[in-house]
Amino acid sequence: MSELALTFGIMVLGGFFHGLVGFGFPMIATPLLSLLGSVQQAVLTTLLPTLSVNATSMLFRKVDVGFLGRFWPLGGAIILGSWSGTQLLVQYESDVYKLLLALMIVLYLYQSKLKFNLNSLIKRYFFPSMVFFGVLSGLVSGLVNVMIPVLIIYVLELKLEKNKAIILLNFCFFSSKVTQVATFSWLGVFTLHTLLLGIPLAGAAVGALLLGKRYSGKIDTGLYEKILKVTLWVMAGMLLVQYINASWK
Repeated sequence: MSELALTFGIMVLGGFFHGLVGFGFPMIATPLLSLLGSVQQAVLTTLLPTLSVNATSMLFRKVDVGFLGRFWPLGGAIILGSWSGTQLLVQYESDVYKLLLALMIVLYLYQSKLKFNLNSLIKRYFFPSMVFFGVLSGLVSGLVNVMIPVLIIYVLELKLEKNKAIILLNFCFFSSKVTQVATFSWLGVFTLHTLLLGIPLAGAAVGALLLGKRYSGKIDTGLYEKILKVTLWVMAGMLLVQYINASWK
């Protein structure tokens, strides 16, 4: 099977999962693509598809502008972090990013077992906490395209209703992706070839997203999530092996 066919398959898998649960496209697509090449190339390949998936997800939900307006410092901090992370990714390409990506996957998988109690702290320091989690999640997103392990800690501690939490997550993802596209373009890395490849990949991802939304609630999501977790563990292990092999060379 050609690498292009595999890439389209990865877009479909990531888009379908995002449609089922409301988030997670880059969490699936980036590690799988990183196994085929560098993390930088994986991030570049998923830029337009991720942007399209997040924009489509927001269109399907009633967005409360007043609600999102409370979190403008979070969006600003994410932009700053994403800009910084993307600069580092381009200027200092390294296999250590595969290790970081593997660690982000493990953090995501252990999320439910980590016992945080930051709600009172976040309420007390609402603005500083937004800046801290925004910059940190944006930085990680810029480096490895996966911000949810960091960001979801903050969002869960806000104790938001599910629909608002998903809207906020997709708003953050969208802010990060727009920043990455702008930064990659400014650095001359996001080329016409990247754009032409990204358009059909985005179409495949959005199509799978819509299919996932159609089946959301109709299939056994518990079984699907178990399969996904096993897949993520395997991906994390393979990324770690690739990093170790590259370090020994």
